[in-house]
Amino acid sequence: KLALVIGGDCNSRIVNPEDRRVAPLFGDGAGAVLLSKGDPHQGLTCYQTGSDGSGCSLLDRPSGGTRNPATADDIAAGRHFLNMDGRSVFKWAVRTVADSIDLMLTKTGMSVHEVDLFLMHQANIRIIDSACEQLGIPREKVFNNLDRYGNTSGGSIPIVLDEAFQSGRINRGDTILLSGFGAGLAWGTGLFRW
Repeated sequence: KLALVIGGDCNSRIVNPEDRRVAPLFGDGAGAVLLSKGDPHQGLTCYQTGSDGSGCSLLDRPSGGTRNPATADDIAAGRHFLNMDGRSVFKWAVRTVADSIDLMLTKTGMSVHEVDLFLMHQANIRIIDSACEQLGIPREKVFNNLDRYGNTSGGSIPIVLDEAFQSGRINRGDTILLSGFGAGLAWGTGLFRW
């Protein structure tokens, strides 16, 4: 009757420390969330996930996975490191996050003012700020920790969720919106009653 959801990444193993465009953005991190049955009014209200493989080369590792193990030549050429087209990823992420959040609000008939807290993937503060500006989300309804850890990839949402809860920003009965995105390109947004 319990479920443990874990997310985490060791980005220092896949980011070239000499790539000044990418290395400063990332950090290592992991988080977990224990889910259990709650009151009937608590839990997941609505969610949406998606992927668009046509943009996979915008944020990828050309070699180093099980499908394409890194060879000595790959390592010498740096193909085992994360490759990112930052400008294109930024444009895609802002549009996708804004569209996904807007879809959640539309599906539930809610406005941004009825959501108590927005927790987004901590990839880049400009992405978060731009999406919030497009949607009219007040800054005080957004919790960030990007300045402390960088982009922890799969660990981002569980870490920011825990920190928001531990700091008293989440209370029983609050409506919380989580929105994440990443390599692939993939995304997901969920609306929860705490």
